[in-house]
Amino acid sequence: MQTAAKLWYLEQFDLLQPLSKRERQEMAERMSHIRYKKDDPIMFPFNSTKTIYMLKEGAVKIGNYTDTGEENLKYLLKGGSVFGEMALCDGNATDFAVAVEDVLVCTIRVEELQSVMAKNKGFNAAVYKLIGWRLRKLENKIAGLIGKDSKSRIIDFLQNFAQDFGKKEGEQWVVKNLLTNKEIAKLTFTSRQTVNSTLNKLKKNGNIDFDEKYIRIFDLQNV
Repeated sequence: MQTAAKLWYLEQFDLLQPLSKRERQEMAERMSHIRYKKDDPIMFPFNSTKTIYMLKEGAVKIGNYTDTGEENLKYLLKGGSVFGEMALCDGNATDFAVAVEDVLVCTIRVEELQSVMAKNKGFNAAVYKLIGWRLRKLENKIAGLIGKDSKSRIIDFLQNFAQDFGKKEGEQWVVKNLLTNKEIAKLTFTSRQTVNSTLNKLKKNGNIDFDEKYIRIFDLQNV
């Protein structure tokens, strides 16, 4: 990919706004752009390659593994997001990243990013602000789940999922059906059977509709 094209991609990331055009161009020259297919692993636990990832197109799921080897999902990321940032701290984060649809990712080595951070205080602050925001978001997610029943958790997930990854069409939200019910269960701390039952009831009552490709949300306020 030509440097000019890489630069155009980088200009889509809010994180890089503190950089001058010249600094973004220098970063573009150091970066690689890689396409992954759906279900391809992108980042492995402990991020041994010491790489920072910038998601240009598509969506990825971020999670880790329990002591018993079970997959635990934390959140989804859409285009314009950055991940692997914990490698800037100690590199010991246990997170993995997997494509949930075809994606385009920009990658840069940690030491190269640190070099840019050292030269630009505004960018340095923005990177660490991102790390703090990500940790706070996880804390807020956990706090928001406390005291809610399974149905409420699933409804909250659907609303947030549609707003983050979908689009408004008239009075309804339409979002790609990117996740299995088992994955939704992991994100909502419920069971696959509970997700199946809740989604089917919401569909029967006319609150939502779904097929293999899309979820359509009509009304989740009156359920």
